[in-house]
Amino acid sequence: MTTRARIPYLERRPQGFLYRRRVPFRATPADPASEGPQKRIPESFFRLSLRTHVASEARDLAMRLTAMFDLAFALVTERAMDHLRPDQIEMLEALARFQIAAHAAARAVAPARSEAAARQAAACEQATQAVLRRALATGDRELARQPLREVAARLGVTLDEETEDWNRLAFEATRVLLDASRVRERQELGEFDEPSPVFRSARTRMDAAGRRTALAWSLTVASAAVPPAVPVTHSAPAAGSVPVYLPIPSVPEPLPNDGSDAGTPPCQEGRSYNPIEPAVAVPSAAPSDPGQDALALRATVRPPKLGNLPLDRLSPSIRQVLREKPRGIRLTEAVQLFDELKSLGYGSEFGQLQAADPVAGANWVRDSRSKTRFALQFWPEFVGDGSFEDIDAGAIRDALEALPRIPKKHGKGVQDWGSQHSFVDLIERSDAWEEHMAAEKLDRLEAHATEADREKAMHEGREPRLRAETVIKHRRHIKAVGEMLLAFQLVDVNPFEVCAVTGKQEKRMKMAEESRSRTVWDDRIHDLFRSPVFQGNLDDPGEPLFWSPLIARLMGLREEEILQLAPDDFGRDSGIDYVDIKRWQGNHVKSGSSERRVPLHPTLIELGLLKLVDLRRREGQSRLFPNLKRGAVKGKFSEVFTKTFTRYRQEHDVYWPGLDFHAFRTTCNGDLMNQDKSDAVRCAIMGHEFQDEGGRSYSQGLGLRTLHERLCDIKLDVSMIKSPFRSFCEGEIGPPHRNGLRVVA
Repeated sequence: MTTRARIPYLERRPQGFLYRRRVPFRATPADPASEGPQKRIPESFFRLSLRTHVASEARDLAMRLTAMFDLAFALVTERAMDHLRPDQIEMLEALARFQIAAHAAARAVAPARSEAAARQAAACEQATQAVLRRALATGDRELARQPLREVAARLGVTLDEETEDWNRLAFEATRVLLDASRVRERQELGEFDEPSPVFRSARTRMDAAGRRTALAWSLTVASAAVPPAVPVTHSAPAAGSVPVYLPIPSVPEPLPNDGSDAGTPPCQEGRSYNPIEPAVAVPSAAPSDPGQDALALRATVRPPKLGNLPLDRLSPSIRQVLREKPRGIRLTEAVQLFDELKSLGYGSEFGQLQAADPVAGANWVRDSRSKTRFALQFWPEFVGDGSFEDIDAGAIRDALEALPRIPKKHGKGVQDWGSQHSFVDLIERSDAWEEHMAAEKLDRLEAHATEADREKAMHEGREPRLRAETVIKHRRHIKAVGEMLLAFQLVDVNPFEVCAVTGKQEKRMKMAEESRSRTVWDDRIHDLFRSPVFQGNLDDPGEPLFWSPLIARLMGLREEEILQLAPDDFGRDSGIDYVDIKRWQGNHVKSGSSERRVPLHPTLIELGLLKLVDLRRREGQSRLFPNLKRGAVKGKFSEVFTKTFTRYRQEHDVYWPGLDFHAFRTTCNGDLMNQDKSDAVRCAIMGHEFQDEGGRSYSQGLGLRTLHERLCDIKLDVSMIKSPFRSFCEGEIGPPHRNGLRVVA
């Protein structure tokens, strides 16, 4: 009865071990052109008796025979180059060996270098490959001329560079140089295609000599490889310690410490022994866990770098994680660590020493904390909450496929779309809702409906999903978490590197979705002005739904800049009324250029804006719109008001995609651009960065009168609007250029 051992091609027979290997190709008949039926040539096997019953000796011989057969088969199948002579093939092989050996020798004696230097060396090899590929494409053989001359001189061969043989040889030599450059590129980054010859030889000797040789070899190397701060076992492991090997496809039994050679052989049947790393004694109070042993050794070889971390300012739970887990940090723990550091104001360069920036931290909490909340719920649902670097790549890919299918309104409400539902449940709910709505709309169609009508019904029944911009944001967030862990050496790989989004991918993702690009308000703004709030149907003359769209349309202010206005922000200079946009008392401005003075548009004065300012001053109010509430997430007025304005437009049938609140500012900016005048004045009004050095350094010379004259060029028909202060002036109020009237109290 024949049984198969772990070593390939090795079989145990009653008479001893047998090496049996099939020929990977078939021999051809002596005369393929001969007439008559061709006999099927059976698959051939090499069968060699190893003449031994000792398993260790049989394994040693089988490994040697395998290497010999691999080389023989490669020579037969891979070197089919009939256009080259044997001496030319020998020259090319010598060229390849020299290219690889010279690079290996140079790297062996080179001093230590940074990762940036290694990447630069790899980039140089990539540039070399580009040149060689261009030479192959164009038939340029000059790059191979000098290397071939040097090889020929070493071999004592004379080359005739004026023959066709030279052209063939030089072309193949260029290919060899290209292949060698590819190998060098990988080696510059520490990647090798196969174990080193020394290692292969050592492994063979260890298998033949037995366990004691393996122990002596591993401990000798460990004493030189492990940092002095780590205890290294130079003899048998002490009690409470276990030898660890990396990687560990299967871990051998603990070595005996009685000084004898007895014990389980390092290569039992059904087990493999692969000491890639030196054996190091890792303290352990419990029986050895291979996974924990592997994590401990990886942390020993590549210890965490926590010198840049403000440990005293982190939460106690995160400090405990960093103290107890040099490896094996869980996904949710990593996300929480990232969020705490960003909340303190740390940048993304975690490998560098940083100082906390409270302003940047506050901005992160206000604008980006939602990404952390999403990550803590979404990723564990799809990939689990295990060790960060051991997360399955297939699970990450499944999560990336599900991410764009999440409904846009997830987490809103408490019934259908609330946060108590899993994301898988929300996706299934959205799919079912789409099917229901599409079927309902199709049922309502009349019998003579066209195909276009059916297509429109299907489109209107779709449930909005996450926009590509949002998907990209969440992908980049979790990838940044992995990059942080790599910088701190808390992990050795970032499995979420697959979440990276290139510029080309981002463009493709956005092109695949329905366009919602913002446009400018046209005559549809008059339909908005005919809605109730602009027709006097309001309870407070300071209703923000009335004033904020008009201010944005006529003065170009941002939504938050309008909603946070205070009576003290209004002033007068040289007879010109203005509003001062500045950062103070909790006010938010987008950038330094956003702090500015903007003259009031005459139409706003005619509608009674200054009357509202006087009213708030008499009331002692600190805000122009005192009843507005800040959002719970970002702490901005616009966070709540945007939803209010959207609901208002939907309720009164004046809602159009792309015509949102910010479109008022976009329209105002367009009016200023359409005037063939100084762009510096437009930037000063809109709060944009100046485009030239004159504007950036000398904008102080722009006076209010110049800005006021430019702003007065913006025309808007508001004759259908009723002023909130109709008690002061009954009837409709039109712009001054139409009726010549001036509103008085």
